[in-house]
Amino acid sequence: MKNQMQHRRRTKMLPVQQTASVVARLRADLGLTQSAVAKEAKLDQSRISRLEKGEALGRAEIDSILDALSSLGSPHAGNFKAFVDRDWHNIEPPSFWNPQRSHLEAADEVLGNVAIFLQEPNHPWPVRRHIERHRDLLASATSYLTRMDHNVAFIGNIGVGKSTAISFLFDLLIPPTTVSNPLKRTVLETGAGGTTICEVHIKRGPEFGVAVVPLNDNEMRQRVSDFCNVIWFTVSEASQDVGGDGARVSKEMDRALRNMSQLNRRTETQNGKKITVDPAADLARSCESEAELRARVIERMQLPDRNRRELWYDSATHKHPIEWVKEAFSAINKGQLDEVPLPETIDLLVPNFAKDLGDLELTLVDTKGVEDHAVREDLEARLRDPRTTVVFCSGFNDAPGPTTGALLKHMRETFAEGLDPGKAAILALPLSGQATAMKNDVGEEAENDADGYELKEAQILEKLTAEGVKALPVLFFNVVSDEPVEVRDRLLGQLTRMRERGADHLLDLCAAVEHLMENIEQQALHLAIEEVANRLSTFLKANRKLGTRERLPYVDVMSTLKGIRYASTLWAATRRNGEYSGLNVVHMIGSGAARDARARCEGWFKALDAFLNALKADKDLALAERTIDQIRNSAAASKTFFLETVQQAGMEVYREPLKQAPVWQQCASEWGRGSGFKERVAGHLEKWFDKQSQYRDKVEEAVNASWDKQVIAPMLRLAEESAPKVIARAVSPSNVISFPAAITS
Repeated sequence: MKNQMQHRRRTKMLPVQQTASVVARLRADLGLTQSAVAKEAKLDQSRISRLEKGEALGRAEIDSILDALSSLGSPHAGNFKAFVDRDWHNIEPPSFWNPQRSHLEAADEVLGNVAIFLQEPNHPWPVRRHIERHRDLLASATSYLTRMDHNVAFIGNIGVGKSTAISFLFDLLIPPTTVSNPLKRTVLETGAGGTTICEVHIKRGPEFGVAVVPLNDNEMRQRVSDFCNVIWFTVSEASQDVGGDGARVSKEMDRALRNMSQLNRRTETQNGKKITVDPAADLARSCESEAELRARVIERMQLPDRNRRELWYDSATHKHPIEWVKEAFSAINKGQLDEVPLPETIDLLVPNFAKDLGDLELTLVDTKGVEDHAVREDLEARLRDPRTTVVFCSGFNDAPGPTTGALLKHMRETFAEGLDPGKAAILALPLSGQATAMKNDVGEEAENDADGYELKEAQILEKLTAEGVKALPVLFFNVVSDEPVEVRDRLLGQLTRMRERGADHLLDLCAAVEHLMENIEQQALHLAIEEVANRLSTFLKANRKLGTRERLPYVDVMSTLKGIRYASTLWAATRRNGEYSGLNVVHMIGSGAARDARARCEGWFKALDAFLNALKADKDLALAERTIDQIRNSAAASKTFFLETVQQAGMEVYREPLKQAPVWQQCASEWGRGSGFKERVAGHLEKWFDKQSQYRDKVEEAVNASWDKQVIAPMLRLAEESAPKVIARAVSPSNVISFPAAITS
């Protein structure tokens, strides 16, 4: 087939910069100077220099340079020469170092053959439509593999040690000659929890630097408002016992806001006794109202002058670059730089970061530690991102830990499918002596850490299995005694598994479309596809309805609020109309809607799976096996889209009504009235939800509309497009289905 379909399409040229970087790398790998390569290539050394700087050279000169590198011992120069010779007609040229380059080359050829096939107008309707669908899927799959950027996100409770582990695993350490305590060498700020103010990214940069994305103005002022409310409440006569959990902002936020406003507490000695002086409290006592206090704190911060977003290393400091990064990060994290705003995220930029660990463009994500509610919107985004592998961090004794358990349960109940290979791993972080304290079934303690790790891994896997979670890789890392290389390699191997799965999917798509094109003349294939379409249409007519609602979208909100560890977390949420980064009621409603939707559709998808298995078992439909596989894959994608749409619909239906509802003023006013704050807030919200029945009806309408649009309609289109052309025209989607205007808009 490939020989029959030679195509002539506009070639996508290899970027000059890629040629420059590859040549420079091949030369550096050999440890050769530019002049040595130039001598072998019989060129002036300036030609090598110009090429490596990104200037375009003639093809003959490039060939001479690559031949020279090959003669000098480069194992890759010949392959790169062939790579340069290759014309890319249908996808963007990938990196030469892309691990799936051969898969992408195959996909480019298949897409070219597809383009020629579709130019022929007389091909049978069902096959043509299937090939068009495969073309779109191929384009999506190649886009995923062409990109080389991936994230490794570390998730865990505050104080569990993930920032320390990241620093040691990826050699983000200042030189040992600088400090004597190894644990003080970490670039990331570490401590007993409540240390890092925001999410931190470590990535490759042009030079050593630190960049910040600031909090938006509204959230910045809200953080100041929280801080001032705590101070005002503390000094006011209304201050009362609130059940052992007084109003507070997080330790790291309190520290940063005090530094930014020059209101740091200090210790003084009076009458021979040390006392703590709080300038913020003194400022509050001098104000007539809480509003005046807020205005004066904001004025002290000089927010308009805080407009610097990037800091870059200057060798004139005479500091080691990594030491400078550590100090700059620490100062930003603590709010100690007058020109830098309060950050939403901080990026640590390191030249050639992780370059020796492979060719992927790696970003490490140190997520904000979980202090209370684990199912946060930012963490869910990491769990859903197909380019991110997640590392669930926990202490050793309680591994896999409550946060890991809560997030895995959330995924199991609201995500369409289970965890893909490479998506997640568990990293238990033992302290010295914890592994050897493990005991086997007869009560004997582990002889060494390795034995203790083995015993603990068996416990963790048993617990995961009992909770319905497929086995995840379990790793252990004691930063004091364990070597980081093996653990780091296993974590990065997760990304390899993710990409290999994508590569397998790409090859399956290539094989499927080639099978269809190669069997285009077989009448039996057309008849088999049409029979599958007829049976699918019959199945859909008999099984179109979604199951009835099993639970209201907000049913879990009240129990979650009552179970919050810190009442001050709920207090912060009430001051933001329920949308707080640490506790988002709107997000919980969306998750509840998705949880109900998944429970309602599970039976339908199991029935579809059984139906498709029966089709594949039918020998008369053997030629349509690829078509059946496409239906199965389309159904899996539809399930994902359906649940994600339902979650967003649940959030959007309730977001504005909750934002405008006076219930939040009622909830916030409960603060300071003694113990039982969480229960009283939950009570107010439960009454509000019960009265506002129109919103749960809107969610139900959106769920059913999404079911029709995201699941049934795509299945109907597959059936119609596989039917003879005359039938497909008669049964168009517009004649089969319609959607409420509120959803389609």
